[in-house]
Parts: sequence; C-alpha cells; structure tokens
Amino acid sequence: MHYFDAHADTLTQVAQSETLMNNSCCLDLARVRVFADRYTQIFAVWKDRNTMSKDHPEDEFISLYQRVCGLLKDQSAYIELCQNVSDMEKAHAEGKSAAFLSIEDISIMGNLAERAAEFGFRFAMPAWNYENEYACGAVSSQLKGLTGRGRELVKKLTGQGVVLDISHLSDCGTEEIFNLTDRPVMASHSNVREICHHPRNLSKEQIKELIRRNGLMGINFYDEFTGGKKEISDLLRHIDAVLQLGGEKILALGSDFDGCGAAFPKGITGVQSVPDFINILEKERFGRETAENICWKNAERFLHENVR
Repeated sequence: MHYFDAHADTLTQVAQSETLMNNSCCLDLARVRVFADRYTQIFAVWKDRNTMSKDHPEDEFISLYQRVCGLLKDQSAYIELCQNVSDMEKAHAEGKSAAFLSIEDISIMGNLAERAAEFGFRFAMPAWNYENEYACGAVSSQLKGLTGRGRELVKKLTGQGVVLDISHLSDCGTEEIFNLTDRPVMASHSNVREICHHPRNLSKEQIKELIRRNGLMGINFYDEFTGGKKEISDLLRHIDAVLQLGGEKILALGSDFDGCGAAFPKGITGVQSVPDFINILEKERFGRETAENICWKNAERFLHENVR
C-alpha cells in the first residue's frame, strides 16, 4: 500500500526518551511499516511562538531543528530526509520512507526566516494561529493579511522554490498570496468551510483557486474541523465537497497527527487506522482510482511539479 501524508507534527512531539521508530504519539515508523510499502511524510517543525523569546527566537529554533533532524538521522536506515523528488524516488527505491520538512509559522525562525530553504524547508506557512511580523493566522482575524515584511518574504521564498502553505493563513492573507504569485500553493491540513464553519477551513473560492493552480489540499482528520460529531461520515463529506468542485486531482491526506491531541473521528486512533480508512475510501465510497489519488498520487504529482 502507498501512503503520503501532507502534514504531521510528530517530530516536535516525540518525548526525549522515545524515537521516531517507536513512540507514544499518533505516528511512528513501526506502525507505518506494517501496512505501507511506499511512504512519504511532510513533517512540520513547529513551536508556539508565544512561548519563545520575543525578540530573539533563533536559538530556540535551532535547538528544535537539530532535535528534529536528529530523530530522522537516528532512523536513517528506514527513512530519508529529502530535498526534492529525486531524493524521494531514491529513498523509495532503497526501501526507505521519504521525509520532507515544513516550517509551521515561519516567525519561529526569527531572523533566519529568509534562509528557510537553506535549512531544507520545502514548504512554509507564513503564520500559525496568531498574528506575527509577517502575517495573521485565520483563528486570530480573517481581515488582517500580510505585512510589508510578509509580502517581501513571500517573494523571496517563492523565488527560492519554497512552496507556500495557506492552511493557517487568514482569508485576507491567502488572497494576497494569490495576488502576489501565480505559482501553485498548498493547504496541507484544512477542510471545507461550507461543511464545517471553522476559520481554519477553506472557502469554496479558495478551493477553486487551488484547483485552478493545480495545487494541493490535505484533508485534516481533526474532528473540530470535520464537524465535531466524531463520525467518519463527516470526514467523507469534506472529500465529497471538494470532489464536487472538481478537485479530484488536488485532494490529499493531511492527517494533522500529533497536532490536535488525537481528537479524531471514531475509527481513527492514529496512523495504524489509515489502512481501514483507505479501505473505506476505496471499497465503500469513491473507488480505487479516486482513493489512490487522495492517498498518494495527487501529492506525488504535486511534488514532481513543484519540488525539484
């Protein structure tokens, strides 16, 4: 079985005494290896900016970044940190999983933000839930967008080949990004606002723009973004809604494992539940072709076109 997940926070949540191979989080390699013979994961590097030094967060970021890289290096026989699709294909050919890094709230890098690509980040979110010096998160305000520094940073990141991720960004900020660049962007872990009216979910117009750009949209398992009823059927409604808009080629999985306190619909308890969920997608709802598109093909297509 092939499996691609566009967003998990696991690497920033693994306890000091645990490893990426075996841990008490929602995701580890031991559980994935049971069912996936080709696995790619975009791991988020994240920390609550409000808990960091106000003026100089760089040291804390570097410490976090080194730990993340160390967790991957410790399992280098099984997973490879990748910079491009060639690295990904090489890892898979060697029987390894492939990992990419995303910076979730680029402000945690402090004055290193413009060097995101140098640190190996191929994906970047301008903001998390809060307002920072670059942009405003959707949970804080939908009416505040990018700052002047944010607009300059967007231009620099896209020039470096970093893919912008709008999942946490405000509506105003998202619109500004759409106006600043015509490059494909992604929403790594967001659902459909029409189905569940939460500011972290995307509007119809935003989804249509992702479709127009051949972008990527990872469906989030967090039950607060699916409808709060803890039913798999609610999660499937979001997939249905994107398909009805013509989004069969942009849909992916963006589980948000270890980023939402394991608050998932019934039947999903962690990565070990993915095979059952994929079976529902294929056998009970959408058929094999659409299930494969959602579970890995669309995400790999996006990487082949944008992460070279």
